[in-house]
Amino acid sequence: MKNSKPLIGYLLTIGVVLTLYALGYVSIKLKCESLIRQKVMAEESLGSARNLKLNLTAQYQYLNSEERIVEIAGNELGMIKGSAPVIKLTVSSEKIESVQKEINAKYE
Repeated sequence: MKNSKPLIGYLLTIGVVLTLYALGYVSIKLKCESLIRQKVMAEESLGSARNLKLNLTAQYQYLNSEERIVEIAGNELGMIKGSAPVIKLTVSSEKIESVQKEINAKYE
């Protein structure tokens, strides 16, 4: 009988330790699954945000396209595109300065 009391104590201690180990394992496993679930949800959220950004960029490019703007300007606003100049005049800066000096001298 004397030997059975310490044996029961050892078995009870081993049982408590194994139970605590099992509970710890289960709690850690549940936490890992929760973190994995959060990671998957965050990746899905990131993917949808990237798709939204891509759609907005495409819409921005469409709204800023030159063809669309020219079409709206012509059809809705009645604007027309200017024609190219017929002739182009070039004058040197020295000629402009000399004419300016003559005008200043005349009106002084």
